[in-house]
Amino acid sequence: MRSFDEYLNRIIDEYTSKAYASEVKKARKEFFDAIGNVHEDDIFFETYMKAFTDWYIFDRDIAGQDLPPARLYYRKYFKDLSPEEKEIYKDFTKYRHSFFVVKKVTPTSLLLQDLFYNEKIKIENAVPTIGFTAGDIFESIIIPYQSHLMFTENIFSHPPETKSFIKKEMKKIQNLDTKILLKTLLKLKRLKLKCDRYPHVHPLQIYNPEEFNRNA
Repeated sequence: MRSFDEYLNRIIDEYTSKAYASEVKKARKEFFDAIGNVHEDDIFFETYMKAFTDWYIFDRDIAGQDLPPARLYYRKYFKDLSPEEKEIYKDFTKYRHSFFVVKKVTPTSLLLQDLFYNEKIKIENAVPTIGFTAGDIFESIIIPYQSHLMFTENIFSHPPETKSFIKKEMKKIQNLDTKILLKTLLKLKRLKLKCDRYPHVHPLQIYNPEEFNRNA
């Protein structure tokens, strides 16, 4: 029985393979054109590369297809999957990418508020709760897996001072088209990158309407 990460890595490996090299190159340019460039010697380089992988696998349709890799994999390999794999990869297509606020933390569970769908989600027994605190705000992708909910490796946090600003921007787009959500998430990543780039600047000098609506 494979682990959650092993199942997810099958999708990542497929769509970052040599056959998709030009697609990855094009996607990487799109992503970093939107949020700003990072360099290999940046201390936050790995964080943004993980964010790119999540965006590429879950948010961006493959050229010539109508689905991102996380959903395309299930359609492409449906006939070749075992019954158990079909259930797993079907559940993978039901992921949600959003901003979440931690409402309650116990040793075995997290109660989250999804700021896009405006609903509460309880995550139990499947992920470590150490490191989470009530009031935390973060962006992540949550994936159903064998009756549990799992996070991808990248839980993308923003400075605590920016919580009110983020909640306000998310409220503006609640339950609108998910394309608007994905653009908003990229805009907020751009602000976070700028914050990481200029740590001497107070976050609220960066997280403001003027900067949010500025082109990358």
